[in-house]
Amino acid sequence: MTPPSSAAPALVPSAHRPHPAKAPLASPLSSRTTRVAVVGAGFIADFHLEILRGTEGVEVIAVCDADLVKAQSAARRHGIPHAVGKLSELAPHAIDVAHVLVPPNLHLAVTRELLELGIGAFVEKPLALSAHDARTLGELAAARGVVLGVNHNAVFHPAFQRLLERLRAGEIGRVEHVRVCLSVPLRQLDAGDFSHWMFREPRNIIFEQCPHPFAQLVELVGGVRVLHTTMLGSRELQPGQLFHERWVVAGRGERGSVELFLHFGAAFTRSTLEVLGSDGSLEADLFHNHSAGESKTLYLDFWNSFLAGWRRGGELRRSARGVLADYLKQTLGLGARQDAFFAGMRGSIRAFHAALRANQPLPADARKGEQVLAWCESATSWITEKAPPTVEIPPPGAARAGEVVVLGGTGFIGKRVLAKLVERGVPFTAVVRRAHALPPFLVEAARRGQARLVRGSLEDSSSLREALRGATCVMQLATGNGPTWESVQRAMVGGTKAVAELALECGVKRFVFASTIAALYLGADAGTRPLQDALDTDPQPDGRSLYARGKIATEQALVELQRSKGLPLVILRPGVVLGRGTALQHSGVGLWVRDNHCVGWGAGDHPLPLVWVDDVAEALVRAALHPTDELHGKALNLCADPGLTAAQVVDEMCRTTGRALRFHPRSLLRSQLMEIGKWLVKRAGRRKDAVFPSYRDLKSRALHVPLACDLARAVLGWRPVEERERFVELAIRSMTLDDTTPNVG
Repeated sequence: MTPPSSAAPALVPSAHRPHPAKAPLASPLSSRTTRVAVVGAGFIADFHLEILRGTEGVEVIAVCDADLVKAQSAARRHGIPHAVGKLSELAPHAIDVAHVLVPPNLHLAVTRELLELGIGAFVEKPLALSAHDARTLGELAAARGVVLGVNHNAVFHPAFQRLLERLRAGEIGRVEHVRVCLSVPLRQLDAGDFSHWMFREPRNIIFEQCPHPFAQLVELVGGVRVLHTTMLGSRELQPGQLFHERWVVAGRGERGSVELFLHFGAAFTRSTLEVLGSDGSLEADLFHNHSAGESKTLYLDFWNSFLAGWRRGGELRRSARGVLADYLKQTLGLGARQDAFFAGMRGSIRAFHAALRANQPLPADARKGEQVLAWCESATSWITEKAPPTVEIPPPGAARAGEVVVLGGTGFIGKRVLAKLVERGVPFTAVVRRAHALPPFLVEAARRGQARLVRGSLEDSSSLREALRGATCVMQLATGNGPTWESVQRAMVGGTKAVAELALECGVKRFVFASTIAALYLGADAGTRPLQDALDTDPQPDGRSLYARGKIATEQALVELQRSKGLPLVILRPGVVLGRGTALQHSGVGLWVRDNHCVGWGAGDHPLPLVWVDDVAEALVRAALHPTDELHGKALNLCADPGLTAAQVVDEMCRTTGRALRFHPRSLLRSQLMEIGKWLVKRAGRRKDAVFPSYRDLKSRALHVPLACDLARAVLGWRPVEERERFVELAIRSMTLDDTTPNVG
C-alpha cells in the first residue's frame, strides 16, 4: 500500500514548518487564559491534568466522562470546578479546547462532536483510525475556525529531541536510513485482559503502539511511500481472537528508507532508534533516555575505531549521569520531574498550547496525524482477519429458579467460577463491563439460555438492581481497587456495600464475598499456631497497604450489614492464588523489582499458603450452592499445603521458562531500612506521597503464620491439590505456557 503524500518538506523544527491555511480562531488567546476541558477521565488524564496545572496561560475548567463518577473523582483530585457526563454540557463553560483522552475507537466521534460544538481539540494519538478520517477532521476544524492538534508526545522524548538537534546541525549529513526496535511488555496481555481495545482486532496493536515511532519517522523521513510487512509470530488469545506479536516492517519514506522490528508482549524491554546518515550515525535509546553518535574523522582506521568507541562510551556515560542527576533533583525537590515519558508529554502539551496562544503553526496538526495514520495503514494493509463478532447482549429477562449472580466473572478467578457453573448446569447472571472478548464458553452459555449477561459495574445501581432481582445467590468477586484511599473507599468498600444492600432489597438468600488473606495479619510475631477460620481481621488496618486496608474495611462493612440487617454473608479468603492467566510476577511470592528479579519478603525459606486457582473457584461455587445456611456469618480460609517456599516457586518458574529468574532473599529489617531511606529522600524533596513505610505491612507480606482451612474442608468437602509435583504442574508450570505459534507472512 502506498498512500498519497505531499512533497517532502525540509528537515526543520516542526513549529516552523509551512502550515495549511485555516480559519482564525473565534477570539485571540494571547490576551486571555485558554479555557480547557479534559474529555475522558482514565489513566492518561492524570498526566494531562498535572501538566496543564503548571502550563502558563491555561485554566482547566471541566472534566467530562460518560462515567460521571469518574469525572467527579478526577475533578476533585485536581481541583477542577466542573465535572460533566456529556460533551454538550461543556458548551455553557466557553471551552476553547478539549483534550480528547478516550479510547482510540472513540476519537473520531468525540472529536467531530467537539468541533461541531465550536470547541477545538487536542487528541491523544492516534488522531483517528484512518488517514481519511484524520483528513476529514482537519477539514472540519478549518471550516469551523477551531484548532485541531494531536499528541505525538514521542517526538518530544528528550533523547529524540537531542538526536534531532544534532541532525539539524548537520552532524551526520543527509538522512539515508532509520532503524527502529520496539520490544515492549504489555501488562494487559500478562493479565489476560483481552477485552482491551488493542486486542479487539489484529490491526489495533499497531494503531495503539506504533503512532509513537511513526510520528518520529514523519519528522525524520516524512510521509510513507511504500512499506512491506513480514510477520514473525502470532498467537490466538481466545478462539477466533488472533494477536500478531512480532513484526518486521521495512520500506521507504519521502526522504529515506526505514526498518522496524516490533515485539509486543516481550519479556525484555528495548526501545531504540538509529539514524544512518551519509556521514555518520546517531542513536537514541528511548527506554533509558540515552543518546550517542559517530561521525567520520580524518584519522587512520585503527585510531578512528578507537575514537568511535571512546567517544560513544563518553556520551553514554554523560547521558547516564544526566538521567541520575535528574532523578535525584526531582526526588529531593530541587528540580521538575524529568523522566522521559513525562518530559515528552509535557513538551508536547506545552508546545501545543504555546503555539495556540501565539497563533503559530502547531507542532502536530491534522496533517501530521494523517501522515502517521498512513504509516499505520501501510503496515497493516495485508491483514485480512476480522475481529470476533461482538456479542449482542439480549435483555436479561427474569431470573430463573436458583439463579446465581456473579460480579467480576471475567477476571482471573471469575472465569473459572463461571466455567464451573456452566459444568453444573446452574442458571447464572454474569455482570460484565463490556461485551468484547468474552470467554467462548460464556458466549455459548448465553446463546443457549443458561447465562444472562448484564452490562454494568459496582457503581451502576440501576443495572445491578435489574441483575439481582429474583436471584438466589450473589457472588461478589469484583475487586474495585484504586490508587488512593478515597478511590478504594468509593470503588471497593462503597461499591461492595451498595451491592450487598441491593441484595438485601432483592431478597437474595446468600451473599458470597471473595476477600483475601491480606485482610489478616500474618507476621512472624503473630505466633506459630495456625490461624483459624474467623471473622476477625487485622486490628491495625491503618498500617497496611491500600489493597489490604480496603479488603479489611469491606469485610467490616459487610459484617455490620450481617449483624444489623441479616445479610446472609459468607466470606472466603484465598491465599496466594497461582495458575494459568496470572503473571509470573506474583506479589505473594516477593517484590519483583524487575520481571526476572524477585526480592523476598524475608529469607523466603518457609512454606507459603499457596492455592491453585481452579481450587479457589471450586470452593466459591460450593459455598454459593451449599444447601444449608450453616456458613452464614462465617469466614473461610482457602489455602493448600504443597510445602513450597518462595525461593522454590521462583526456581520452578525458572526451570519451566528457561528464563533467568532469580530469587534474592533479604531480611525484613534491611528492606524496612531501605524503605525508610526512600521516605527520607522523599521528605527532603517535599513529596506529597511521602508516607512513612509500615513495618507491620512488610512483616505481614512475609506470610509466616500458617492458616487452618477447616470449615472449607469439613462443611464444603473441599479438597485442594496439595501433592507437590501435581501442584507444580497445575499451578506453576501452567503460568509459564507459551501460546506463540509461528506465522510467517
